[in-house]
Amino acid sequence: MSIGSTIKRLRREKDITQEQLAEYLGITSRAVSQWECDRTSPDISQLPALCHIFDVSSDVLLGIDIEKNNEEIKKYLTEAAELGYQGKGAERTVLLREANKKFPRDYKIMQSLADSLVCEYSRKGIKEYDEVFDLCNRILAECTDSKILYKTIETLGIAYDYAGKEDEMLKLANEMPHTYFSYENFMVYRWKGTEGFNERQKYMHFLVNELFSMINCLKSHCGDNGKMIYSWEERKELNQFEINLLECLYPDGDYQNNAYYGATASYFMFRDFFKGQDYENAWIWLERCVDYNVHADTYDYDAPHSTPILRGFSDGGVIVEATGNYSQSFLDWITTDDEVALLRSDSRYEPLVARLKAAAKKPQI
Repeated sequence: MSIGSTIKRLRREKDITQEQLAEYLGITSRAVSQWECDRTSPDISQLPALCHIFDVSSDVLLGIDIEKNNEEIKKYLTEAAELGYQGKGAERTVLLREANKKFPRDYKIMQSLADSLVCEYSRKGIKEYDEVFDLCNRILAECTDSKILYKTIETLGIAYDYAGKEDEMLKLANEMPHTYFSYENFMVYRWKGTEGFNERQKYMHFLVNELFSMINCLKSHCGDNGKMIYSWEERKELNQFEINLLECLYPDGDYQNNAYYGATASYFMFRDFFKGQDYENAWIWLERCVDYNVHADTYDYDAPHSTPILRGFSDGGVIVEATGNYSQSFLDWITTDDEVALLRSDSRYEPLVARLKAAAKKPQI
């Protein structure tokens, strides 16, 4: 539908005459008639006033099919995510550039493109991140979606880090609120009633995720000499501690999205035993790793937790997107990596692969 036809339809729906619309806009009724006959079109400066008069968005006024566009945007992002999981970073970037050209004001595409460029540049050792900076700064200046803004700040900080711009990275970090002065930290002792209980559970959910994330950061932390602070034996103890903590917090196996951390710790336990040629213990930890991966990829995000601290609370609405495609990534590794080729002759290998194939899924957007 043309913009002239849309103006005519909206004007009639509002029971406004051409003369009245012309008076509102400070133009002649002949100009309105010309629009509605598709002989001319409104000046771009008149669009905000028309949107206000008809109480519609510019997309509606311009006849843009929002639903169709959203479907196409989702298709682009899903395909880009699949390329990322397949390790095809260059193809992913090309696709997102195409999407950004077609939908230049979609901030989710912009953020995904910025993220893809960071991955590509870091892999190639490129230090010029100007395009990433431009994309991120535009999102931060224009976008109002807090989730996209959070991801953009993270991407921008990583880009500053990789580009060697430590001052800019620290400046960005210093503009963020400190954990101790967050809204949640202030309100946690003040929330009341059922709603307050739900908010406390949501905050607990966040803190549990952060705890596991921090344990992983500590395991790989290096000192001033560039060497890891924890010894091999200490890291092994931390892996076991992480798994014990997971089992303690989720005694009935209700790990939900935190299964990822169990998978990571189990993988490192497997690797240690495998490199030490203790293949029986290596298999025990490999199978546990698969258990956690399969759980992470197959659990229902909207199902309520049964663990005591989060009983009745679901990840739905907190974790909007799937956190990954762990089974597929693990499947790709175990079936192609020469380092673990000898696993493939074991009778336990094929059933393990079958479980991973059954759990592998398409990335969600």
